[in-house]
Amino acid sequence: MASWLNRVSTSDRPVVITQHGKAAAVLMSPEAADELEQQRDVLRHVLQGLNDIDEGRLHDDDDVWAAVDDLIAGADDANPLE
Repeated sequence: MASWLNRVSTSDRPVVITQHGKAAAVLMSPEAADELEQQRDVLRHVLQGLNDIDEGRLHDDDDVWAAVDDLIAGADDANPLE
């Protein structure tokens, strides 16, 4: 097992473990698993955005920036240090 872990940590590539000639598992570094999870999250958000476009769930950018400006102004008003 130590040799497999060493191979994963030095190659930066996952190791595919087979059983009866078929892929049964993948051994990868924690960093590679984190990167894969981040990529999955980005893809999920992109697909959600495309779905929102298809469904007409859109907001005009001027309206969005006006709402941001209102939030910032409200935060400035609530800050007693200024």
